[in-house]
Amino acid sequence: MKPMNVIREKTNAGFTLIEILIVLIVVCSFVLLPTIALKSWQRQLEKTFFYYQFEKLILHLQQVAITDYRGNRIELHKDQQVIIFYTIHTELPWKQLNVPQSIQLESKGTVFFSAGKGNISTDQPGNGNIPKVVFSDEGQVVYQFQMGSGRFERK
Repeated sequence: MKPMNVIREKTNAGFTLIEILIVLIVVCSFVLLPTIALKSWQRQLEKTFFYYQFEKLILHLQQVAITDYRGNRIELHKDQQVIIFYTIHTELPWKQLNVPQSIQLESKGTVFFSAGKGNISTDQPGNGNIPKVVFSDEGQVVYQFQMGSGRFERK
């Protein structure tokens, strides 16, 4: 038997502060890195969806102009970063498309679709009668309408 007055040596089986901090940093990096990648992926998806919506709304508006024999228009509001689609010469907007913050609308003016034919014209300065819609998105994305047909090409 050991005497009572002998002080036992303490053995600490815990972790040091530095070891805990290293583990915490590694765990945080595993959590934060995917969220950073997720944000850039989300921004790219938002841009793709916006352009898809814009193209489909143009085609739909042109088809409505042809089938209903009434002119339609698209108003481009550069200052408010919004695109408004009007059908059948009403003053109430049919659809309002907000431009995402990652994209900048550079064009302004109105694009008109003629009744029955769907041909296009514009009041944009400097473009003659052929409208062009320009967006800034890590470069320029241009929707150039074709003369007579009303079709557009994305450049």
